[in-house]
Amino acid sequence: MKVEQAYVELKAMLLQNGCTVAAEAPSNSISVNQGSVWGVSPRTAKKMITFRLFPADSGTRIAVSSSLAQNWKSLTIIGSVLSIVVASVCLWISLDLEGYLATLQPTLWSWIAVKPEFAESFIILTRVSAVVLIAIVVSEIVVYVYAESRVDAFAEETLKRLSR
Repeated sequence: MKVEQAYVELKAMLLQNGCTVAAEAPSNSISVNQGSVWGVSPRTAKKMITFRLFPADSGTRIAVSSSLAQNWKSLTIIGSVLSIVVASVCLWISLDLEGYLATLQPTLWSWIAVKPEFAESFIILTRVSAVVLIAIVVSEIVVYVYAESRVDAFAEETLKRLSR
């Protein structure tokens, strides 16, 4: 199809799929925001996609580039850093409480236990919390790497539907 027709159909398809137009040069290029900052897959993660249309023989050639949105990346990184900090504090508390149980001398975090009998419960609680937080960080890393490796998935699907 001609460039103008391809552009109109591409834009309509993008808008139908919930994309918002960030910039456009009608019949030449269109840049859209797609996905959400809460997305956890390559298709749903927030990203910027730019489609460039070129006349080619009797039809249209479309070049595409996708990149994860900066606020999606920032949210992932900040969340992971905060999780690591809180996990570290949890481990510190558990080690401090172990020292308290061994010596029964007051420590920085011994006030949490109120009584020595409660210290063991707090040790378990803080260690479990630390493990959960570390598991969250690992899953965030996996999500980030997977989303980055397949960032063009939505654009590829769109182009396949457009070529039908």
